Amino acid sequence: MAGKPQNRRELRRQYDAAEPLDPMEEDAVDAVEPDDEEEEKKPKKKKAPAKPKAKAVKAVKPSARMRIVWTVLNDAFKPVGTFDFSQKEAADARAAELTAKGKGTHFVQKTKEPMPDNAPGLGAAIPRPVPVAEPVAVKVADAPVEDEEEIEDEDEAEEVEEDDDEE
Repeated sequence: MAGKPQNRRELRRQYDAAEPLDPMEEDAVDAVEPDDEEEEKKPKKKKAPAKPKAKAVKAVKPSARMRIVWTVLNDAFKPVGTFDFSQKEAADARAAELTAKGKGTHFVQKTKEPMPDNAPGLGAAIPRPVPVAEPVAVKVADAPVEDEEEIEDEDEAEEVEEDDDEE
């Protein structure tokens, strides 16, 4: 069984009353320095420095792409309608119309919402109508005389090849 804990003040008085060790006395030196025999018996083992643990890297989830829309809200901050960002005038008109009907105060606020799944990705080409090109008349220039000579040479070469095939 554990005894009753001693009073800390009493312990302090005992500590102060004890004589401090004088480094010049033989007994104090023996108490401070361990014997050489003990060192031989218990060689100290050097521990290898602990290797830092590699932290597991979690795969980063791509954040959802967001877009900004105009939302018409009532006085209870409940959304009444949403409009694309380019249709601010229509959103303002709808808020004014609902306020004029006497159904409470309505106002327009920008909000972010996730992009639809079928939205084009980053860097995607925006489909544009292909212009229809009218056929253009191509002007054919007369071939220079040098080209005619080359054509005649080619014709003669073909005739010679045909003659060789017949034989």
